[in-house]
Amino acid sequence: MTHNETPRDDEFVTIIGTDADEISRTFCAQGMADQQFAIVHRMGKHRFAFADGEQAGALFDGRPLVAATFARRART
Repeated sequence: MTHNETPRDDEFVTIIGTDADEISRTFCAQGMADQQFAIVHRMGKHRFAFADGEQAGALFDGRPLVAATFARRART
């Protein structure tokens, strides 16, 4: 496995919100820490695009949003 690949059973969740506080509240409210999720990288403004290059701005009405991706390792 290369460094770009992840085991098939790892799970990722991206939370999208208006700011970091909203994302943090959602993470806590959903009990994600208790489910062994950890942040993959820092929260920040994200631009979304589809794999074919099409912009995904219509998904969010062009609003600037913050996102954070969390992951948990596959249980062995």
